[in-house]
Amino acid sequence: MPGSAEPPRELLLRAAAARADADPDGARAAYLAAFEAARRTGDVETMTDAALALAGGQTFGADPGRVPALLFEVYRCVKGPARARLAAALTRAWVYGGQPDRGVRFAGEAVAEAEAAGGPALLAEALDAQLLVHWGPDDYAERVRITSRLEDTVAHVVDVEARLSAYLWRLTSAVEALDMPSLRRQLRALHRLAEESGTPRTAFFAAARAAMHATVVGDLDAARAHHAAATRAGAEAGEPDTLAIDHALAAAIARQAGDLGTLTREARAYEDIGMSEGVLSVVVEATALWLAAGVPDHARSLLVQLVGHGLAGVPRDVDWLLITARATEVAAGTGELDLAAEGYALLEPYAGRGIANGGAAAFEGTVDGYLSLAAAALGRSDDAARWATSAVRLAQRFGAAWWIDRFAAPPEPVAPRRVAVLRPDSDGVWTVGYDGATVAVREMKGFHYLRLLLREPGREFSALDLSSWAAGHPDRPVDEAGLGDVVDRRALIAYRQRLAELDAEIAEAEQWADHGHLARLRTERDALLDQVAAATGLGGRLRKAGGSAERARVAVRKAIAAAIGRIGEVEPDLGHALRRDVHTGAGCRYDPEPSRPLTWRTGA
Repeated sequence: MPGSAEPPRELLLRAAAARADADPDGARAAYLAAFEAARRTGDVETMTDAALALAGGQTFGADPGRVPALLFEVYRCVKGPARARLAAALTRAWVYGGQPDRGVRFAGEAVAEAEAAGGPALLAEALDAQLLVHWGPDDYAERVRITSRLEDTVAHVVDVEARLSAYLWRLTSAVEALDMPSLRRQLRALHRLAEESGTPRTAFFAAARAAMHATVVGDLDAARAHHAAATRAGAEAGEPDTLAIDHALAAAIARQAGDLGTLTREARAYEDIGMSEGVLSVVVEATALWLAAGVPDHARSLLVQLVGHGLAGVPRDVDWLLITARATEVAAGTGELDLAAEGYALLEPYAGRGIANGGAAAFEGTVDGYLSLAAAALGRSDDAARWATSAVRLAQRFGAAWWIDRFAAPPEPVAPRRVAVLRPDSDGVWTVGYDGATVAVREMKGFHYLRLLLREPGREFSALDLSSWAAGHPDRPVDEAGLGDVVDRRALIAYRQRLAELDAEIAEAEQWADHGHLARLRTERDALLDQVAAATGLGGRLRKAGGSAERARVAVRKAIAAAIGRIGEVEPDLGHALRRDVHTGAGCRYDPEPSRPLTWRTGA
């Protein structure tokens, strides 16, 4: 359609018709064509309408693509109310795209422009944008303040979208505060708004939140009816979040009903969608669904892929509390005690808080409940009982029937999978994995080195000793003299500069959950670290090349790395544990993580 001679306004009408026919791709193409046609004729008004319509079709968590650029192009050309609307849309585009920091500037400008313009409906739209950039776990008080101002702003406004925004934000705050009276007031307000406006969009939001409330109070028949109504209305309205709401409600109902078949289907759907879109919160939700569906091994393996490096790098935005709570739940349920302990420490300051998912499309319990699960897994029975009691009390206050039953008794401690196996079985064959779930793999030299280290945790062996002992020659050979520096100083400086750049790129990739790029960056970083380690010794001094100790250090390190890589292929979390706990260099040792003990079987 680019280059079409069709008038811009007719293209806008065509786009609106495509959206009404539930054809989002056709609508997007027509809006883009309308924008391009309007740009050629200098029609800023149509450019504005097309850009705003494109922004309105963005799905939460999806990459915004060209939308922010198009919005910003028009934003620079206009003043007054249009500028306020464009600033609000820019805020929403960046927040939905996972970069809320980029939206902060535009949120402030949206409010300032709307205040200057003097229209309450416009100010309500700007306040909605401002709330989006204050959606993190530490912004609750600010959210309540802005939500209160939003309520006051729409009190005498008939604009449907402005009132809908205020009701939804107040409802979300009520879930976080576990304030059931306020939640019911907002549900009634949404229902009246849907009846009075007669629009499928308001019917969608009213039915979706009614379904959420039904899951809270344990009325699954009502939840199913509201779920079906929300899906129908969302499809009719062409609402971009319909699919997300459909899956969120289906998963919540299946979890409470103990419907393992639906839980499995939803777990697979969450994993597929989350991985393809690179949305960390969706994939972490998949791990919890796999656990609930009775597939803990896959839940654990997926969790380690996502946050095996730790939870400290999870962005503290709208999804932080949900991600941390769900990751802690799965870590506790699968024996990943290091992650469970980290999650416990991170969540504890937020005790007493309800967890809302997707703007209160689903209620995910209370922080206290997740603290109870983590404490039980960590063997802290008194803390587990204390947090379970608190979780029940909060659930009773909120009328959350299923959550009351879940924590009526403190959760039982989860026995971690403690027994791992690495042993030779016959010529050229080794047994690798967890006891009861091992596989046979072909011999690798590094297995012999690992076996010696695993037998004596905490003890340091020289690489030269490992090399000779594994070969059956325990008498240490004479260390021949080195021949010179491994690398020159300029190369070493370049290595270290590139490492600093890689650290920044890795942090950005982790924030975006770009797992493919992240793996490539970490591979490059590991290779450079190996080069630096090979080139330097104690105190960072340049290492001499050519000695027998140096040759042994390089050979042993490479062999152990290859062996751990092979183990990771057959048992990913075991490979992760060994990469974390095995240290190589001139001296090599196995330092197991105290919070996640493993008993190794290494005998023939």
